[in-house]
Amino acid sequence: MKLFAYISILISCVLLIFNCEVVFGEEDVSSQTSIVVLSIPSTCHLSILNSDQTKTLSQDGTAEPAFEAGYTELDSGAPTLIVSSNKTWKLSARSSGFNNNDGYIKATEDLQIKDLGANHVSNSFNSYKSLSDIDQEIASYSGGVKEESHPCQYKILLDWTKDTPGTYTATVTFTLTTQP
Repeated sequence: MKLFAYISILISCVLLIFNCEVVFGEEDVSSQTSIVVLSIPSTCHLSILNSDQTKTLSQDGTAEPAFEAGYTELDSGAPTLIVSSNKTWKLSARSSGFNNNDGYIKATEDLQIKDLGANHVSNSFNSYKSLSDIDQEIASYSGGVKEESHPCQYKILLDWTKDTPGTYTATVTFTLTTQP
C-alpha cells in the first residue's frame, strides 16, 4: 500500500508539474493599434533648363536673310521646361515686353514661342504663338506627372522699317499652378 501511495503521490506531483507548465508556459499576447496619417497638399515643381537664350545677327551674314524672312528662330529645345505635379496642372507663359532701344520699344507680340513637347500642349502652342504681358496657358493636364519635358523654341519677328540696330531684351515668366 505504501508503494501505491508513493506512486499516487509521484503521479500527482508529475501532473501538477505538467499542469503548471501548461498554465504558466502559455504565451501571453497583448495587441494595440497605431494609426498613421499623412496629409499631402496639392504641389507642383517647375524647373527650366537652358533658360537664357541669346542670338546675335551678324551684318553680311545672318541679319539680311532673317529680315527678309521676317523672323529669326533661337535654339530648338531651349528653354526646356520640366513639370512635376501631383494633380491637375496648368503651365503658362507671359512676357515683360522688350526693353526700350533708343526710344523704340519693340512690340511684345514680336516674341513668339512654341512647345515642341509631345504631351499635354494646349491652345495651339505646338505652333508659334505670340506672347503677351498676360499669362497664356501653353500646356495642361488633368492629372499628375513626374518630370514631364516641354522643350520650347523662341521666334522673334523682324521688320526692316521698325527694328533699329541695338540689343533687344525681354523677360519671359513661366508659371506652373495646380488646379482645383
